[in-house]
Amino acid sequence: MITLGSRSFAGPFLAPLWSPPRAPGLYAVMIPGWRLLMFHPVHLGHAADLSDSGVLKRHASYADWLALAGTEWNLYVATCEMYNSTESERQAAHAELQGVVSTAIRGSMHA
Repeated sequence: MITLGSRSFAGPFLAPLWSPPRAPGLYAVMIPGWRLLMFHPVHLGHAADLSDSGVLKRHASYADWLALAGTEWNLYVATCEMYNSTESERQAAHAELQGVVSTAIRGSMHA
């Protein structure tokens, strides 16, 4: 579990092994940092269904993310499920995250 902005996200999970939830919500695409359990968000997005295959692999920036990560095994995903949310609620939560700190730390190191 990590925190971005004021929201808790499940993960991060390795993108090739990720089993996306069938839920609306926010997602963060991340690459690992130079320290253990440190991740840098490279994309913050929202979706009506996080399990839609187009959320990651068909995204216009997927090739850019892979270039930053070096391999898909260095690409991570974290999700914040927002059940019963409307499109406008997800857009507002997404806009709030745009000002998020550029680094997230997973686990007990994150205060």
